[in-house]
Amino acid sequence: MIDPANGLERISRALRPRTLLLLTPLLLLLVAACASGSDDPIISDAQEAGGPEYSGIVITTDMAVGHNRLKFGIINREGMPIPSESAEVSVNLLVPGEDTRVPKDTATARFIDWPTSVGGVFVAEVELDTAGAYQMDINTTTKDGAAVFAQASFQVQEESKTPAIGSPAPASVTLTAAKAEDITHITSSLEPDVDLYEFSIDEALQQDKPLVIVFATPAFCVSATCGPQVGELTKVKESLGARANYIHVEVFQDPHLIEAQRPTGGLVPAVSEWGLPTEPWTFIVDSKGLVRAKFEQFTTAEEIERTLLEIL
Repeated sequence: MIDPANGLERISRALRPRTLLLLTPLLLLLVAACASGSDDPIISDAQEAGGPEYSGIVITTDMAVGHNRLKFGIINREGMPIPSESAEVSVNLLVPGEDTRVPKDTATARFIDWPTSVGGVFVAEVELDTAGAYQMDINTTTKDGAAVFAQASFQVQEESKTPAIGSPAPASVTLTAAKAEDITHITSSLEPDVDLYEFSIDEALQQDKPLVIVFATPAFCVSATCGPQVGELTKVKESLGARANYIHVEVFQDPHLIEAQRPTGGLVPAVSEWGLPTEPWTFIVDSKGLVRAKFEQFTTAEEIERTLLEIL
């Protein structure tokens, strides 16, 4: 669940009560910029009058001790996203009860294109050995050569909510095209790739092949990245073919049953079985059924394929 202490949680509830579980703060901010069709600033509790010139906002919600794929955006005081080719990141543990920071890791964050008009976000790979509250320092330069310094805070848990790297993938029973009365009953994709609904996860795990799974709801995704994410899965399938299996799991039951432009069914059981706090999520599972990589929010076909090739 989203932390009720988060100032943006109330915005999430107002926008889409039934999908509160699936929202993340930065994506709400970015989508607001995309969906408005205007130059209205993005609203953020962090962007108060007289606040910092730039602020970082962490997208990744499921961080735990160990290796983390830290994804974040930078916005200015007016709430507009700041793109750049890369950013230097230093991550510091905040000592409870003290005005002290303990350096934990540094990394170069690369900028990746986002499938909306916002442009993109940053991704850094970091190793964190302690649970607790963290502060991240971000240094980058805009395309115009202006120096940018921003900070962002996030929490690291002892264990992740989603399956840990190296752990067995949950053998969830998911819906397939063969058992559905109609393909629209198991996916909200406007142009579904039927190949992505050939196997249930539990069936695919028995086939001694790597498996790529995307959890997403293309038609009801607040971040507007779910449809593109499923499209990236199709690109990987077309590139690598039968060397792996590929599954899209629609997060809503009966996505064809809609009232007031919202699905009336609840979440499919696999959402809780995989511990998903947000969506979309992409998982890569090896031929032994172990989770080898996981990606929260949008990730490109190139990155999925590159990771998948490492285990083929």
